Amino acid sequence: EDSEAQRNPELQEQICQKIQDAVDIPDVFNKVAIHAGKASPKTLVYAAHRIARYCRLRKQDIGPTRRATRFLSLLSELLKGLSTLDAQALTNLSWSLAVLNHRDNRVLAAICHQLFGRVEEFSPANLAISAWSFATVSYRDDLVMKRLNRQALGRLREFESQSIANLAWALATMRFKDDVLMHHIAGEALRKMDRFSAQHVANTAWAYATLGRRGNALFESLERRALALLRDETDDFVPLDLALCAWSFAWLEHAGPDSALLRGIAAAALARLREFSTQQLANMLWGFDHANFVDQGFYDTIARWCCTQPMGFWQKAAGEELVSIMTAVKPYAGGQRGSYGDCKGWCELEAFFMQETLQPLADFLREANTSDGYTQGLRKLRTYHAGALYTGWLFTKIGITHLGDGDDPRVARKAEDLIEFYLLPPEPRWLPDGYDDDDVQANRAEIPCLLEMLEVKRRVQPSSHFIALHLSAELLMAVPGIDGAEEGSVIRRNIWRVVPTRPPRRSGLCFVRGVKFEEHGMPDDDDPGHGMKTATLRDYQRTHHAEVTALSQVAEAIAEMQERISDSVASTCAVMEASHLKDAQPKVRGWVELFVPHYPCSSCTGALVQFAKMHPLLEVRVGHDDWRHWLRRLRQRWDPSDTRQHNLSVNARQLRDLDQNIGEAIPENYRAALKATLGTSGIAGDSPPPRCLVCIGGHCSRCMGFVLSFASKCDIIRLILHSLSHFKVFF
Repeated sequence: EDSEAQRNPELQEQICQKIQDAVDIPDVFNKVAIHAGKASPKTLVYAAHRIARYCRLRKQDIGPTRRATRFLSLLSELLKGLSTLDAQALTNLSWSLAVLNHRDNRVLAAICHQLFGRVEEFSPANLAISAWSFATVSYRDDLVMKRLNRQALGRLREFESQSIANLAWALATMRFKDDVLMHHIAGEALRKMDRFSAQHVANTAWAYATLGRRGNALFESLERRALALLRDETDDFVPLDLALCAWSFAWLEHAGPDSALLRGIAAAALARLREFSTQQLANMLWGFDHANFVDQGFYDTIARWCCTQPMGFWQKAAGEELVSIMTAVKPYAGGQRGSYGDCKGWCELEAFFMQETLQPLADFLREANTSDGYTQGLRKLRTYHAGALYTGWLFTKIGITHLGDGDDPRVARKAEDLIEFYLLPPEPRWLPDGYDDDDVQANRAEIPCLLEMLEVKRRVQPSSHFIALHLSAELLMAVPGIDGAEEGSVIRRNIWRVVPTRPPRRSGLCFVRGVKFEEHGMPDDDDPGHGMKTATLRDYQRTHHAEVTALSQVAEAIAEMQERISDSVASTCAVMEASHLKDAQPKVRGWVELFVPHYPCSSCTGALVQFAKMHPLLEVRVGHDDWRHWLRRLRQRWDPSDTRQHNLSVNARQLRDLDQNIGEAIPENYRAALKATLGTSGIAGDSPPPRCLVCIGGHCSRCMGFVLSFASKCDIIRLILHSLSHFKVFF
């Protein structure tokens, strides 16, 4: 390396000019190679930034670039001099990696190392872009994000609208829970709403919807701004913005059937329908469908357009996207709501959907599998449910009897019992020895009160913790020659109860579970780096879902019946031939019925299949409602003034208080909590941190906040842990 050349500002400026004049990405690499050893780390960052801009502006395939040997060598050289970069250069580097969708953990860890120790040097734009970059490449360092958030919290007034939207989007994408920061981001967004572009409105709405933050005042302001921008011909809503707005406002029930915003989005969408990707179309139609938006002309146009697209267009779609599109369009194209039943191409499109999306899911669920196999299978299929209109079709293919929705006479009594269960006030009791499955009051205490479900955390699809289902069963088991068995050696067990979602049972049936992955970017799968991401549930095993709990209870009841038979057989061994009893394996027959307020996910549907295979003489029947319709049933019966239903969880109470008081000052107790966790540095106005006591030669990004309160036992422990982490990272 030529250290003297790297310190020469005139030479570095000349090298940067040559890089800027490069005609394409290979030419950038050539310029870097020509000046190998002479280009400073900051100049190398400029080269990486230029490469990323070429890929983005010219919409080039980023795959070959990020895998290129010369690009990897460039990053290796950068890593050597990363500590010499200023805040802007570090930000540019993280942005470049994000645009190229290149997750290099060594480089990202080194950037975080520098950011943690020098966060005060970062401008608001630098903070927001850094957070956006980490989120885009799915790199999360909680310690660094907490420090970044604290710095942003004290400087929100300096954030421009773009930075506000970027920071909110990053927190939502990483699912980083910081309720107070999101509260104050909302307040700052309200103050600067007149500067928000269509992209800012869409990204901010998506962030708050994804994190489940209702923020009524914020969404009202976002809606007014969106309507103004939709009327302004100089400001353009691209398909991605339209899709995100429709999804976000519908998700939290901020948009209804007569929403002016949805009417404006519909008109804008029809004008540029050809530009929509399958994912954008799916998200937009999902929003319209779940808001119960009715516009015959809009849906007719969408249906015609869908039916005229070549099959090659639909073959690129993920299964979940096709489920959303088909569910939204079917009532119109299928002739259930209008005169458009003869939609040309609809039969072919629906047949394609069933054959290419639902049938592979049914085949997969019928196969014996392992947990890893389930994970990989769901990840490949990208179909996490069949939707409200096609779950019945899926059930018929996997041998499950479909009982219809909540209005079907076959489930009317079960639905009524389930509604009565939800209307019971939750009254938690201390039950150290557990409780019986038929203890109604204890079961009701497992799910939140109605105020929390219907208001504070209201949304059109449920959290799994909101679900309780109705379980009924008639189990019959017969073994000849059992003393005391009723009705000719038949043991009968009837079950009729409500089963809530709750933690997995320590005993009972163990189902192979899948993991839900939703990692694809918006607007297109081949455009990662600078798109949005849909709601993600990573490593979410769903063993606590009500369907699994209910089947486990049935399995335990069957085991108890078998144990009873075994005990009876043992007592009669003295008078019966052992060879006759040795091969007597009692089989359970009868039926099991579930009624669920929301259609089951693919993983729970798989559990139903596994249960049916284990007990082939049992008929498994399932009915389901749609959660948005179930909420309507509850609202018709719920008395909002019933204070017994106002017992909010701690989190719900905090969210309600924050959302009702958007724009207030940073709470002192929140500052105190931060200081107890990370020391006193990092919030604007606090004194700068001292030099690290562990790292030789400067400030350390891993213990900067810890050494400030060295006298406390907690900080000593953190300091020791940090010292060990240095050996892990650097040696």
